[in-house]
Amino acid sequence: MTFTDRTKDPRALRHWYGDIEADYVYTSGVAGERFFRELRDHGRLLGTRCGECGKRWIPPKLFCEDCFREVSEFVDLPATGRVAAACAVRVDIERNPLPQAVVWGLVRFKGFEGGLVHRLLIAPERGRAGLVVRPVLRDAASRTGAITDLEGFAP
Repeated sequence: MTFTDRTKDPRALRHWYGDIEADYVYTSGVAGERFFRELRDHGRLLGTRCGECGKRWIPPKLFCEDCFREVSEFVDLPATGRVAAACAVRVDIERNPLPQAVVWGLVRFKGFEGGLVHRLLIAPERGRAGLVVRPVLRDAASRTGAITDLEGFAP
């Protein structure tokens, strides 16, 4: 069947039961590599800025979505961000109760498109949109160049 063919009978679709092995390697790319290197080595959170239109992003991008220009300018994020959405997680991936709820949030930064999803270092009842937070980093000796170099965001 090609993409122009249509079927009205769902039984005509092919399927199979079982597991499919899907090994892959996913890299963080050039912009992501610089983001994680700066986080590890200097404790800085970086975004990118388009030299043509001035739009800024976190996580960093290499091409502007608006003017399609290559982006090469990396800029520091503001010292604080604002929670756009929050969720208290009370069970693990296997649905077992956690001893203590963990709060996750989407943190956005003024003047930047996008944001970072990470742990909020607060009690579950404090998790709400609008909360102003700052990044909390692991100590420099234990950073590895991963998003876990950020312990989370605290008020």
